[in-house]
Amino acid sequence: MPAIRHQTGFTMKNVVTIVWFWITAGVLYAASPVREPLTFQYAWDVGADRSVFVVGSHDDVGAWGPTNAVKLCWTAGNVWTGLVAVQAGTALEYKFIARTNSADQYGNGENVEWMAGDNLSTQVVAQPDAPYTGKTILYHSGWTNAGLVYRVGTNWYGTAMQQAGGGRTVNEYLYRAEGFGEEGDPLEFVPYGTYNGTQYWDHAPYGGYGDSNYYTTLDVFFLQDGNIYNYRPPTNVSASRIDSTNVTSSWAPTIPSRMCRIYVPRGYGENTWKRYPALYMHDGTNVFQPGGIFGCWNAELIADKEISQGRMRECIIVAVDNSPERNREYIPPGDDSGAGSGTADQYANFLIHNVRPMVDAHYRTLNDWSNTLTIGSSFGGLVSFYLGFETNVFGKIGPMSTAFWPADKFVGRIETNRYHGPRIYMDMGTEEPSLWDENMDAYDQLLDNEYAVNADLLLEVGCGHEHNEAAWAARLPDTYHFILSLWDEPNLLAQEEHLPVIDTASATSFAVEFTALRGRTYQLERSLTLAAGSWTNAGALAEELLPWAPRTIQDTNPPSVSGPVFYRIATESWPPVP
Repeated sequence: MPAIRHQTGFTMKNVVTIVWFWITAGVLYAASPVREPLTFQYAWDVGADRSVFVVGSHDDVGAWGPTNAVKLCWTAGNVWTGLVAVQAGTALEYKFIARTNSADQYGNGENVEWMAGDNLSTQVVAQPDAPYTGKTILYHSGWTNAGLVYRVGTNWYGTAMQQAGGGRTVNEYLYRAEGFGEEGDPLEFVPYGTYNGTQYWDHAPYGGYGDSNYYTTLDVFFLQDGNIYNYRPPTNVSASRIDSTNVTSSWAPTIPSRMCRIYVPRGYGENTWKRYPALYMHDGTNVFQPGGIFGCWNAELIADKEISQGRMRECIIVAVDNSPERNREYIPPGDDSGAGSGTADQYANFLIHNVRPMVDAHYRTLNDWSNTLTIGSSFGGLVSFYLGFETNVFGKIGPMSTAFWPADKFVGRIETNRYHGPRIYMDMGTEEPSLWDENMDAYDQLLDNEYAVNADLLLEVGCGHEHNEAAWAARLPDTYHFILSLWDEPNLLAQEEHLPVIDTASATSFAVEFTALRGRTYQLERSLTLAAGSWTNAGALAEELLPWAPRTIQDTNPPSVSGPVFYRIATESWPPVP
């Protein structure tokens, strides 16, 4: 049997996988951004006006705060149940609580009855270890030395950054640090350094309480000019912009033409290799500055901030104006808001066959199901639900303060069909009592359809929030975070900084093992001589769906030779070819 040698994938340095553990409730586990669905079930007759919630020791179940607990749905026999996804590896303690489930009591922390007895506990299954330890940062600065402070839990720590090369000019350096913080968890941090004997701090460029420090969900990132990236940014990055165009309906029956405003994210002109998810928002007059007569969502300003701080994906946002027929166009067919039978099917055709092709033709979009999204409020929330459940186009939806009241037939179809489709962020305010019960019923139906909270469903309640643009703007960051999570796309900088390392090579199976990263495809290449041009494809893996995972590639046609066989792992070039 020939000897098998292994190489790391296209790297000039040794990369060693180090597993870093920490202790929580006496159990060791490695950090992971993956949420694992758990079934919570409890029999409790709490009366007609109350509901059962689960609350526990992790943020995913409210961090012991009753107002942040996760509501379960009622089933026969007064059994309350639901799937709730909790961070992989968590040693979870929890209890069931009963609360009056009304708009006027939801935000009251004293509105709680705790189940009797000791805390319950479970160990959430752990995910495999990451191919790196902690966080990695690359940073452009003119300081002559640099470091950063960062927070883990309630404690702050410091680490030095090392000069890793020159910057964009002769007066700038590239700094690097790795192995700090906790991989898979968000990071709050502030860089600091000295120049000409004076110490400086680089705070996030927003100011205000809670905004002066950087806070990102990324593990591997580049900080340049106050912006965080999951790829190596160009030297100069253009600001976002908003384009405008009028779109005419051509899909019979036609509906009124209207203005569409298109938000194009930072760096679009420089990053010609990059394609973007497309988010379609209704009531477009109110979406971007200056807004309309009812106010403004500030959707572009919020997107600028959340993208720049590494908390949401760069994306294209299309704000589609409503028309005088709004109260029909946003209502599902077969239902009636009082303005006539709903024509949401016609509005859907306009979006899918007129607006979307225009956007795809003029902008570099990712136009598959998982990268096509929609957000709306009130009747716009209703049509967002309709687009998610009765078309095959929109894979993530953000219906806010949804007005379900005119849509009995549509809601009935959701209940009957038991469709488990798009990822859903939904919300409402406590000052919207007329919408409360219907939204809670919709949430219960989704739980009954086996949606998992924190994985493919999130319900947020805005305590004190009314039915207006100011409230939707306040909740929009969380909407963006959930349906435009940075963990949904490849981290190209992680791929560059932490190249695949072959852990084992088996002489009996002609297979290699390594850790794959989210969104990447990998090929196994074989050579008998290591000579240039001698590498040939020997096997491949489909696109990785987890943030990271140990994978094995088998040589599909191993050679029959007496000498050594060399293998390496290859992945796409960076930046990828458009």
